[in-house]
Amino acid sequence: MCSDAVLKVDNVCKHYRAWESPHERLKELLFGVDAASQVEVIKNISLELGRGQILGVIGPNGAGKSTLLQMIAGTLRPSSGTIEIDGRLTALLELGAGVDPELTGIENIYLMSSTYGIPRPQIKDSIDDIIRFSGLGNYIEKPVKTYSSGMFVRLAFSVSTALKPDVLIVDEALSVGDVGFQAKCLERLEELIASGTSILLASHDMQLIRNYCTSAICLHQGEIISRGEPEVVTERYLHLMRQDRENAQETLSWTADEEAKARFASKEGEILSVEVLGHEAERSFATGDTIRVKIVCKLHELKLTPAIILILRDARGYNIYGLKARTEFLRQTQDGCVSAEFEIPLHLAEGSYSFTVRLENTKTDTINYLLDKHVGICGFTVSDSHKCFLGGVNLHGRIVHDV
Repeated sequence: MCSDAVLKVDNVCKHYRAWESPHERLKELLFGVDAASQVEVIKNISLELGRGQILGVIGPNGAGKSTLLQMIAGTLRPSSGTIEIDGRLTALLELGAGVDPELTGIENIYLMSSTYGIPRPQIKDSIDDIIRFSGLGNYIEKPVKTYSSGMFVRLAFSVSTALKPDVLIVDEALSVGDVGFQAKCLERLEELIASGTSILLASHDMQLIRNYCTSAICLHQGEIISRGEPEVVTERYLHLMRQDRENAQETLSWTADEEAKARFASKEGEILSVEVLGHEAERSFATGDTIRVKIVCKLHELKLTPAIILILRDARGYNIYGLKARTEFLRQTQDGCVSAEFEIPLHLAEGSYSFTVRLENTKTDTINYLLDKHVGICGFTVSDSHKCFLGGVNLHGRIVHDV
C-alpha cells in the first residue's frame, strides 16, 4: 500500500453459487452432483483511497455497489483478492445493520461502537455529543424498533462519525431523512475530510457526487467502467442510463395495471394513465426542453370536486416542483373520466427525475382528501452539455457588469 493510502482493494472478486430450482439444489445435497452455476457479482476490482480523499461510487441498481462496500466494511468476504485498511473503519450500510431493534437508542450507541472496536470509556466521553448531533431527544431512551428510517439514520450517522474514523463508508444513507439533518451530515463530512478521514460515498445523487467527491468510479455489472474526475464519471453514468433505456425501448408513459388499481387510497376515484405527449419513445431531455404531460383519471362518484396534481421529483425523492389542476381546468367526459395537461419547462440540473401524481377531492381551499396516488413513475434523465449554472434548478440569473 502507498504511504498516503488508507485503503487498497486489489483484484477483488465476489461470486455466489446459484441453482436453477430447489430440485437441483436437493439433487446436489443427496447425490453430490454439482448442479450450481457461478454468479459473478464483483469482477476484478482494484482501487486505492488516499488520506482525506472522498471517492464517489455510482452505478445503476444491481451494479455491485453495496456488495463492494460490504466487502470493504468486512461484513462480506471476497471470493478472491485482498482488501487492506490502514486504521479504523466505520460504515453506514443498509438500514438495520449492526442494530438490535429491541434495545434503546443509547444501548445501540454502545453496541454499534463496540463493533467498531471503540473502548467503552471513549464512548462515554462522546455519548453526549452523539445524542446532541442526532437530535433524537427523548427518543434516545426508546427502543429502536419504534424509530422511522430517518431516525435510524440520525442515530447511525451520529455514532459512525462521532469518533473520527480513518475510513468512513456511506451507502445511500444521506438519501434518507429530512433536509435539515442532511445539511448537518454534509457539514460533518467536510469536518472529517479536513481532519484526514477518507470517505467512500455511494449515491444516486449526481450533484452530491460532483460537489463533494475528489474522484469517482462507476460500476456496471460488477466492473468499473469509468474512474477519475467526478464530472467525467457522472457523465458516463448518465450516458449509460440513457443507453439502457433506449435499448429497453421503454416508453415515457404509465398505465395502471391490476396491482396498481388494487392499492389506490379510495374507491371513489383512480388514476388511469400518465403520458408525456410527443415524447413516447424518449426518456432523455436537455436542460431547457419543455414537456407536456397528460393525466387521465376515473371518478366512481359523481359528487366530487376533483383536482389532479403533478409533482416533479429528483433521484433522491425530493419534490422539485408541482402543479395543481383544479376542477375548472379539467376535461370531463360522460363516462366519468377527467383529464388534465401540464406543460413544464425542464430548467433542471443533469440527473434522473420522475413524477408523483395525485388525485384529490377538494372540499375547500384548505381541506382535501386523497383519492389515489402513484410515486416515481415515468422516469427520465436530463443532460446539460453547457454546464451554465450551479445547483439543482436554473433560475436564469445573470451577471451584471457596469463599466
